[in-house]
Amino acid sequence: MKLRSTRNSIRIRVRKSELVKLEIEREIVESIRFSQDVFLSFGLKYATDDQLGADFDGQQLWVNIPKATLEQWINSKQVGIETHLPNGEEGQLHILIEKDFPCLDREEEDYMDTFFELADAKDQSNC
Repeated sequence: MKLRSTRNSIRIRVRKSELVKLEIEREIVESIRFSQDVFLSFGLKYATDDQLGADFDGQQLWVNIPKATLEQWINSKQVGIETHLPNGEEGQLHILIEKDFPCLDREEEDYMDTFFELADAKDQSNC
């Protein structure tokens, strides 16, 4: 998975094999280790309710996606899942989860495990 964040926005891009794992195991997680005891983990998991949402405990970010929403996304050409959640004084938290496409303008880009066959469904200039 790839994580991008700016202001009140989280964007996660997911590869094919990760979607398969998510469907089977009901969650996927990635970690960034800064030192032995300091890390940031982020992941996607099936929500226990019908609400798309996010939780953060200081080290781990989970994006919770309802089962019906996830299964529709996994088994279709739908590129992403998006929502805006109220977050108090700052307004809204924007969450965007997308299937990972290769950047077509990068010759070294590895198309393996990406959604290359759906590339016409998405503008690749914004990688």
